[in-house]
Amino acid sequence: QFPPGASTNVTFEGDRYLHAWLCHSFSDSGSSPVSLVSRARQFSSMIVLVGRIASATVFEPKHAAIVQNKDELTIPLELSTIPTPKEFKDAISSLSPEQQSFAKAFRSMQLESTLFGILVIQIKPQLE
Repeated sequence: QFPPGASTNVTFEGDRYLHAWLCHSFSDSGSSPVSLVSRARQFSSMIVLVGRIASATVFEPKHAAIVQNKDELTIPLELSTIPTPKEFKDAISSLSPEQQSFAKAFRSMQLESTLFGILVIQIKPQLE
């Protein structure tokens, strides 16, 4: 479900698909850009919602677009690597206690919004 406004919730029933992406990188190779591409066939249309998954049952959309009639929507994705717990602990060990608490709060904000979600809603035309 997701809340389109303050007083409503939209609940989805139907097929759900889970896709995962794991990126390996080596020190001598550069990273290639990653993008989300959505294409609509002729006479078809859909709403593409992009956001984050807040919990097991809640999707928080950040942006939406309608793709219809052979449109192609390309969204470049900006990826960043979050350090491992050991790397993070080593990096903040020389900071003052106040700076460490700020860094820990910032890291917790990073970790809570790392699950990216895409919701595609098919729009079917009303036939007479």
